[in-house]
Amino acid sequence: MIQSRVQQFHQQYGHIIMPVALIGGFIIDIFTLNQIDQTFDNAVLIIHLLLSGTTIALLFSRGTTFGKKLLTDQRIKWLETIMVFSFGALFSGFVIFYTRSGSLLTSWPFILTMAALMLGTEFKKQYFVRLRFQIVIFAMAILSWTIFFVPVVIKKMGPWIFVLSTGIALILISLFLILLRDINRTRLSINLKQLLTRIIGVVVLFNFLYFMNIMPPIPLSLKYKAVYYDIERLYPGYRAQYEATPPLVFWQKRSRDMYWRPGEDLFVFTQVFAPTDLTTTINHVWEYYDRDNRRWNIVNTIPLSIAGGRSEGYRGFTKKTHFEYGTWRVKTETTNGQTVGMITFEVQPYDNNIGKLVYEEL
Repeated sequence: MIQSRVQQFHQQYGHIIMPVALIGGFIIDIFTLNQIDQTFDNAVLIIHLLLSGTTIALLFSRGTTFGKKLLTDQRIKWLETIMVFSFGALFSGFVIFYTRSGSLLTSWPFILTMAALMLGTEFKKQYFVRLRFQIVIFAMAILSWTIFFVPVVIKKMGPWIFVLSTGIALILISLFLILLRDINRTRLSINLKQLLTRIIGVVVLFNFLYFMNIMPPIPLSLKYKAVYYDIERLYPGYRAQYEATPPLVFWQKRSRDMYWRPGEDLFVFTQVFAPTDLTTTINHVWEYYDRDNRRWNIVNTIPLSIAGGRSEGYRGFTKKTHFEYGTWRVKTETTNGQTVGMITFEVQPYDNNIGKLVYEEL
């Protein structure tokens, strides 16, 4: 009786179950996935990796003696639903972490791909029930996870750590393919060549995106950025001065129009989160926009050492004294050029139009 009601409910409302689950899961992820180095956050992702891998393995047994006994049409539908749900949860989590970690201006191709995969688990669900597609997406999920999990464990980041993460992902993917071979050797042998070609293609693409500085610099994330007229160290904390925006500009607290007098400094303050015990160096890259040639010119690159462990992030600032009037930006980058975030502002001649100057503690 209960089973028939469940089947009836699934037939009647099946078309909205996954969209509701996907949107709800994404909202839940926003509020529950807080920091990339927390045990709970990684446990959630690992559970979904195990769920998706297990369901793929069970579905892969179709045609075998075990599969004929286990896999009824109804069970296949439920396994596919669980697999698609886990894929959606995984890639929504990746979208959240990778979006927090990089600037959309430079990382949008990678983040857009992750978002498309998250949404595709529902709107293009028919692709996710295809054998080869399931395995390739699972391999991509493993690679996306190891890229940030390995630096969190090792407490280091950089090109060699990324290569190590890729190697560990390939080992895990190989073990999964061996499991599938033991479950259904005939089916794997038929699909193995195409699977290996596509998986290698995914790995090459990820490495291309990383070394072209398109991939976000996970596990770092920029939690705060601002430009100030003055910054004073208080031990602990900082005291900074800015020009308040008019009350009608409620969406922006601090003015981005900086009225500068020759000989005075302007300061850029950033707050970068890094996992516990991770120590690395970031750069503040000061750039000036050349309107005649329509390009950004690097003027100064100033290094900052950061140490992980604070949930609020490592706080630091750099300053500059000499300016051309016009548009400036400061990019927060890793030493190999990945953009963590940036802030853009206008430098204008000082006059009496400057508004109310306010101090705040950071």
